[in-house]
Amino acid sequence: MKQIHQEFETGFIWWSLGIAILGGFMLGAHIAMQIGFNMSLPKALDVWIQVHGHLQLIGWVGLFIMGVSLHFLPRMASVPIEKKSTLRFILYLTVVGLLIRTNFEFWRPYVEDEKISDIFKNLADFGNIVEFAGIILYVMLLIKTFLKAPDFKRKGFEIVKPFFMLFILGWIVYSIVQVSSIFLNRYEWLVWNKWSINIFMNFVLFPISFALSILNFPLYIHLKPPTKSIKYIGYFYLAIAILHEFISAPIQLINIDLNLTALLIDLTIISLLFSSGIIQRIFLPDKALAKSPFWRRDRVEEPSVGKKPRKGYSDYGEFGKFELLIYSAYLWLVISLFLDMLARLILLLGLSVHYGVDPVRHSFLAGFISLLILGMAQRMLPGFMHKSKIASTKIVFLTFIFGNIAVSFRVIPMLIPLYLSGPMQTLAQFMLYLFGTSGFIAILSLVLLFINLRKTFKMR
Repeated sequence: MKQIHQEFETGFIWWSLGIAILGGFMLGAHIAMQIGFNMSLPKALDVWIQVHGHLQLIGWVGLFIMGVSLHFLPRMASVPIEKKSTLRFILYLTVVGLLIRTNFEFWRPYVEDEKISDIFKNLADFGNIVEFAGIILYVMLLIKTFLKAPDFKRKGFEIVKPFFMLFILGWIVYSIVQVSSIFLNRYEWLVWNKWSINIFMNFVLFPISFALSILNFPLYIHLKPPTKSIKYIGYFYLAIAILHEFISAPIQLINIDLNLTALLIDLTIISLLFSSGIIQRIFLPDKALAKSPFWRRDRVEEPSVGKKPRKGYSDYGEFGKFELLIYSAYLWLVISLFLDMLARLILLLGLSVHYGVDPVRHSFLAGFISLLILGMAQRMLPGFMHKSKIASTKIVFLTFIFGNIAVSFRVIPMLIPLYLSGPMQTLAQFMLYLFGTSGFIAILSLVLLFINLRKTFKMR
């Protein structure tokens, strides 16, 4: 019996981009501009930062992941989603809840009347609950899909199973912590919110990004097929990530140096990058391709009939140089790992680190995650929309240029000490100016992505 899967719900992508451009990235760009050009900072800077972060995690990255996973995973599992309305219900609950929550949280500090402030607090809490309902419905649908899958083992799910397990757990823990803000005071919530962000990064973002990469890259960039070693390393990553977040929870139950477990996480990710062949594909492309079954199509002499695929890729160039975004995304992941490992080692030696966590986090979120989305969106989504190519290959290249400039301008200035004097002080000031423009350059790359996807969607 032929299975009938639901069409791709593009609303997840449009809302993701809209919230990112007009919300998360815009707030971040405004804060960066104020810092970079020495302007007065907002009255409620801590609220701005929290709202910016939540819009980025759930609005930009979260909605994109939801949309792609709800289209890709049911097909991988051979378990169709029964009703199209279920997808829209998840989308609307999450978006409406997110917008209600973040808007009333953002404006509440500017309300002087105590009664109105309390109303804003209650409305923000209501939005929080609605958002929580959307996320839980999404998680339940994924769990139902996995449990009903008849032949996941045969289809290769067994190799990426630990990453999907952690992915599901991460969504559950993050959403529970977020909705618990209703019952916590301001200072308690700040600590728990910081912890939940780390949960989202280590449990949700890296696992799903890596899992989808090794499942799709053999086709897209002729990466070698995933091996069983990835599964075993994946289970170790699952164990060490859970241990790290458990001992770093605000309610500390075990006294272990967090720098040690963080180092283990970094080393495990590096091991995954090598075991999967992603590092080799970037730095030693010919050697990595030789291990791919797709290599033979490029090597065997065949009669020339029409246009041949690009060497090392399954396309003919109709998706542009999307691989540049993917390669640069993983390079930024390596940079993030290097900065984090360096900081952890310095701290273990009892010394101080001048650059803090921000360069590490932005290398990961703005560099790895956002650039990977920019690349995968322009390679994967046209097919989801039943299109055979991206509308503009030139825009693909422009998103690569502006996306990487934005990340460089955001990360590099944070590595330059601001206490430098003399000629070096001029360099530090120049870097601050670059930092101040980084957010708006990032917005430009997202606007270009939106234009390219809309033009693709409307193509006949």
